[in-house]
Amino acid sequence: TVVNFEMPSQVETYVHRIGRTARAGRGGKSCTLIGEGRRHLMKEVIKDAEEKNQRNHGGGSKSKNPSRNTGVIRSRTIPSAVVAHFVAKVGSLEPHVNEVLAAEAVARMDRIAEMEAMKAQNIIEHADEINSRPQREWFASNKQKQSVKEASKEKQEMIAEKVGTGMHRMTRKKRRAREAREELERFQEETRREREESGLQPKKQVNERTIKSSARAKKKQIEQTEKEHAEQSVHDEDATRELKRQQKEKKQKKRKVGAFGSDALGDSGLFDDEKVAFASKKSKSGEEKPAKSNYDFRGYDPDKPTGKSKKKSVHSFKSKSKYKRR
Repeated sequence: TVVNFEMPSQVETYVHRIGRTARAGRGGKSCTLIGEGRRHLMKEVIKDAEEKNQRNHGGGSKSKNPSRNTGVIRSRTIPSAVVAHFVAKVGSLEPHVNEVLAAEAVARMDRIAEMEAMKAQNIIEHADEINSRPQREWFASNKQKQSVKEASKEKQEMIAEKVGTGMHRMTRKKRRAREAREELERFQEETRREREESGLQPKKQVNERTIKSSARAKKKQIEQTEKEHAEQSVHDEDATRELKRQQKEKKQKKRKVGAFGSDALGDSGLFDDEKVAFASKKSKSGEEKPAKSNYDFRGYDPDKPTGKSKKKSVHSFKSKSKYKRR
């Protein structure tokens, strides 16, 4: 029997766990405690078991007990009063659990003390034999060990100093970014020195942190603009486009200066481009056509003549055989 005190987050893990109850064709049982947050997983398990039962019954299985192959799932709902009762019961056992833990700690200390006493007794009894053993000799003396340790320390410091300065393993993009960063630092240092020599207050230097923060802000602004554009309706897009066009015309009028900046009327309207506007044509039925937009879709018109049904012109080529007879 397998007891799950918590339902796994995936159905595959649950099936793998309860599969340990049935080995070599034998049956088994599993009990799983499920909270309200993972009831949907149990519903998936029940649905999967029902589908397998239907396939076995419909497929003409020769097994005497088809439900044995797929398993029977029974659900039981535990009342909150029962859960509260057992929670209180487990809480009442806490002092006894603490006593057991304290007894285990004392037993561990007794074992350690017994081991130390046995070790001291062996040293006293076999002192002559232990002292007669040859002293261990190492390949390196203490002086050599110290020199090796100092050399390795110097090497680590040298490696730490060179971290981030090598370019042999960098991609071209990272290498160019580093070169641009170093060039910017040199330029800022030269500018700072020049301003100090001239007695001016040095400007605030741009470092990598400020560049990254500004890039993040720009990216966030672009995402916000795209989101607002996606939420706009067709009418809003048309109104925005018309407003931009009017602003552009206004700027162009302001730029006109010099001999043609004004005329006798006081403005430059005399020299503006002539614009001819025509009234919108009404259809035969008398209804006005809707205003054009970027989203003006046209469907298939079966009454519209295609190129195949058009009448051929007089000079069009008619027959290849007739052309040869000429």
